[in-house]
Amino acid sequence: MRTITFGDGSKIIVENKIADLIATLAQRNQGTSRGVRAFIERFKQKYVYCDLVRVGGEGDGGYLLPDILSNVSYCFSPGVSNVATFEQELSHKYNIKSYMADASVEKAPLEDENFSFIPKFLGSATKDNFITLSDWMQNSIGDNKSSKILQMDIEGGEYDVLTFEDSQILASFSTMIIEFHWLDQMFQPNFLKMMSAIFEKIYKNFSICHVHPNNCCGIATLDEIQVPRVMEVTFIRNDLVPVYLAKTIELPHELDRKNVMGNQDLIMPEIWWK
Repeated sequence: MRTITFGDGSKIIVENKIADLIATLAQRNQGTSRGVRAFIERFKQKYVYCDLVRVGGEGDGGYLLPDILSNVSYCFSPGVSNVATFEQELSHKYNIKSYMADASVEKAPLEDENFSFIPKFLGSATKDNFITLSDWMQNSIGDNKSSKILQMDIEGGEYDVLTFEDSQILASFSTMIIEFHWLDQMFQPNFLKMMSAIFEKIYKNFSICHVHPNNCCGIATLDEIQVPRVMEVTFIRNDLVPVYLAKTIELPHELDRKNVMGNQDLIMPEIWWK
């Protein structure tokens, strides 16, 4: 029999075989937690201060993005579902034309002269009811180089899109607001490798200017590392990052709002930004 002491000081007495198994699992966790800590440290390194505006209303469907919209002509918004308050405000306030895609609905949820809709899902191949981001952009605006933004909330499909598209396609956007799902899977080595590769691709041309945990799904924890299961990340292209000499990042931002009004709010863990 052996005594196992845990990080919180508690102890248990178990058989030797069980103790060996616990020690093996603890070693695996240490390797995984080091990888997650490295990912978070890189995330912090790429976090910059920007003046932000909120677009899309008070609840889910509203996002914070850099105050550069006066120069933007187009928005690509996959996963529109039955909410288009974000795109509607872009149209009414900034005269931005939004291209929307979602095969789960037959049409855009609102009528607007600046809306264009296709009943397609975004994916890694253009086939059946799927289309790639690059094909969709080419079909919609061709080689038009006008400033554009990406707002993507496609319930886990973001990983197919961001794995398939190259960094130059992504760099054609001035800013990207992407909701990342299933982030508790970062504690699995293969998922963490995929996440790291995707973010390094984005970091070639972008910095992070805001992050907001969606309070739909809580926080996962391993070795005291807290990871929101779903979070919205706003990226700004590096050539558009403003220079602020004395501004510090504070979360939650004063313009942040709960996604799910009936749920307890989530605060972004400080390890990600402070």
